[in-house]
Amino acid sequence: MAARKAALVSEITESDLRLLRIFRAVAESGGLSAAEARLRMERSTISRHVQTLETRLGGAVCLRGPAGFELTELGRAALQAAITACDTLDQVRDQLNSTHDVVIGQLALGLADNCLTNSDAKITEAIRQFRLRAPAVQLHISVRPPVDLAADLLTRRLHMAIGGPSLADPRLETHWLFNEEAKLYTAAPVDPKADAAALVGRGYAVVTRDRDRHSLALANRLGAERCVVALGLEAVATLLAAGNCIGFLPTHLARSLSQSKPLVEVPQSEEWSYGFDFSLIHGVARPLSRAGHLMKDILLAAHAADASSADPGRARSGS
Repeated sequence: MAARKAALVSEITESDLRLLRIFRAVAESGGLSAAEARLRMERSTISRHVQTLETRLGGAVCLRGPAGFELTELGRAALQAAITACDTLDQVRDQLNSTHDVVIGQLALGLADNCLTNSDAKITEAIRQFRLRAPAVQLHISVRPPVDLAADLLTRRLHMAIGGPSLADPRLETHWLFNEEAKLYTAAPVDPKADAAALVGRGYAVVTRDRDRHSLALANRLGAERCVVALGLEAVATLLAAGNCIGFLPTHLARSLSQSKPLVEVPQSEEWSYGFDFSLIHGVARPLSRAGHLMKDILLAAHAADASSADPGRARSGS
């Protein structure tokens, strides 16, 4: 098969922008079929648009077929160009609409897994207020592991995210929202005299998470020969409930599982407990749209009010 002749794009047309938007949806959905619902198009129609874009650019933007979906180098460049173009058009739209009391557009918000059972998290209340005040905005909510949230913020697939300290990065701006507490758990019942070291000595495995310094430090300090790796808090809870494991969970999540999967604190493990902050996070170099600013204001106000009512000295603003 003859290679396509490289094509230089001398002028961006309205048709080009539409093709880039469609390709962006395909890339972010992970394939043509996966993008059908988001685009409200049939797969064959989406495929034709992608082929038209490839002809316009003079090369394949993705590999698609039985082996799966993968972006090419040209496809990755096209995706970043599509995101940049959409951001620029969003800013132009906001400027044109600035004299009107209306907020439109799209807002992609990412959430860390299993934070909604925290009574200090006022996320659902904030989303409810946002939808009342900006009903014309198309809101996209996704729940992902912290590593994916950070990557998607930096590649601009998300406008903002709510997550913990593992998202810390000089390229990201954080605003404190609420706290979580994590303790060391295991499946019930457990010998009340057996601390973490004793349980590990009896063959219990330590549940670790990628880039989680607390679980890794626990395994190292106890000299655990057996470790199991979990991706996400639900995976941690599953391993703990299965038995013969110890690991960290947020206290609110352990309580929410108490009826179906009873977990108990590891005896004499208070020294291992720790707290951490959850923050609203967005890119430093990516200006928020009007929709983004509105969501930010609502989230900060909802959590500041809750913190002030619970403890007047607890509320604090992010930097």
